[in-house]
Amino acid sequence: MESIVRVAALTSRISLGDMHKSAEALIEAAQQLGDRAPDLVLLPKYTLTGGSLGDLAQNGQFAKTAGELHPYLGAKLAALGGLFLFTAPAPGGERAYLYREGQLLLDLPAETELGRPLPTFSVGGGTAALFFGDPAHLSLYAREIAESGADLLLLCACEPDRLGYGDRVLRQIKEVSAALGVCCVLSQGGEGDSSAPRLYTAQTAVFECDRLLAFAQAVSGPPAAVCDVDLDIIAGYRRGQTLPAFPRPEPAFSVPVRTGGKKLLRPLGQNPFITRPEQLDELFSLQVKSLAVRMENTGIKGLVVALSGGLDSTLALLVAAGACDRLGLPRSAVTAVTMPGFGTSQRTKSNAEKLCEAVGAKLCKIPIGPAVEAHFADIGHDPQSHNVTFENAQARERTQICLDIANETGALVVGTGDLSEAALGFCTFGGDALANFNVNICLPKTLVRAVCRRLKERFAKAAPFIQDILDTPVSPELLPPDEFGNIAQKTEEILGEYDLLDFILYHHLRYGLSPEKIFYYACAAFGERYTGAYIKEKLGLFYKRFCASQFKRVCAPECAVITDVTLSGGAFAMPGDMGSKTFLEAVEAISV
Repeated sequence: MESIVRVAALTSRISLGDMHKSAEALIEAAQQLGDRAPDLVLLPKYTLTGGSLGDLAQNGQFAKTAGELHPYLGAKLAALGGLFLFTAPAPGGERAYLYREGQLLLDLPAETELGRPLPTFSVGGGTAALFFGDPAHLSLYAREIAESGADLLLLCACEPDRLGYGDRVLRQIKEVSAALGVCCVLSQGGEGDSSAPRLYTAQTAVFECDRLLAFAQAVSGPPAAVCDVDLDIIAGYRRGQTLPAFPRPEPAFSVPVRTGGKKLLRPLGQNPFITRPEQLDELFSLQVKSLAVRMENTGIKGLVVALSGGLDSTLALLVAAGACDRLGLPRSAVTAVTMPGFGTSQRTKSNAEKLCEAVGAKLCKIPIGPAVEAHFADIGHDPQSHNVTFENAQARERTQICLDIANETGALVVGTGDLSEAALGFCTFGGDALANFNVNICLPKTLVRAVCRRLKERFAKAAPFIQDILDTPVSPELLPPDEFGNIAQKTEEILGEYDLLDFILYHHLRYGLSPEKIFYYACAAFGERYTGAYIKEKLGLFYKRFCASQFKRVCAPECAVITDVTLSGGAFAMPGDMGSKTFLEAVEAISV
């Protein structure tokens, strides 16, 4: 928890003309935070008066009353601990006050000007910067924000509402947060303020880089958003971006975060690769476009797909069909090659054939058993020895067939391998790892599954077969079926559940988090499904296989890099002979 800052974007009800009552409402709202114990509480601008005072804001009585009130507020809020930032009238204009445990740490004008540095302080080792301007114009201050070195940007606001304003504010904050790799915390006031001649609406939000962590809008009372912000994630996000570099100014002061007795407060989905269903449509569109562009630029009008009846090859076939549609080519320009071997089940064989027919691709059936048996004889391998040679010989035979058909027909072999397989090395060097162009390599297995499920509506004739493929256990089908003809070799029984492995993969690649932090988040996300011991075991397996498999990834086929988390296209580099000892020692040190 040392890198986690708990922030609260808090609003309270304003009583126009009665600052004492406004102060009591603020204290009551802060006390309702209860045992959530934020490290930092941000309140709106014009915290005690609202934004509608007009000329009365210059009246000395308001400044005098506020001068008596803000020390009282600081003392009342001291028992709650943490930092509290609010504003109040003062001679010369509104000022911002930052208190911690009854001590005034900052007293400065509540205003932000272009070209002037943003005031900063440090909390939990991260830099917080203060912004008092209109958040709808936040992008105008991008340079000032970047130069502040802010990890946390505290947006203390109270602006008149109008049609579309709230949405513009959120768009601006999200864009700046994503572009600069900063967590933006918004507290916008308005509850109890006047409605004439302007209307004020309260809303709160927390954006951590490119993700909305918390949002609340006035419905039945003043909204509040409380969540945990991770400075490690912010730093990891920035490492993956091309951001302007500026020397960080010295913050006014530094305070630690509270690490004990806190339950994690942040949205933590089990599939972090996708946040909105419509992103699946965009992802498929990018896959299709990447393949269509490759075909256009090379003048190639035919495609070859090794169709196994599994998830990856199903998506590759649908992408190939989509590319043909985009280019105005018949789907029969796609040759789907089924190559049953020693482990092929009737279920996957049937699904592959029916899927091909429903999509409208050309089907080519080539059993590989005789060719592989001849190869075993050539190299002196005992066919009864179901070792890695037995498995990889089949994968390499299938790849050879696809490449040769492509040569014969002047076509391009579409790769089917996904990101999960590449990360864990669960693919054959010189076998299914090879192709002319790979369309799935930026998608982990869980995302391949989600896209296929989404595509059932688009490929309605193929929907029943896509669904059965979704229901089929993931398997390379390289070992013989069981006595009942069912799949005996199940990938998730060998490696572990893909949802957990992909979760680990995401946080390792996207943010470069330590094994300890990934374990912490995995337990929070999957604690009701998996034991800590299981998560620790799979974390160790991930690092061992990830480091051992780089030699396969460095000679992977070309692809389009269409996601932020990738191992392809020169976007990721590591030695091919990298050891895993450092990671495994860290995993071993984790107590369960």
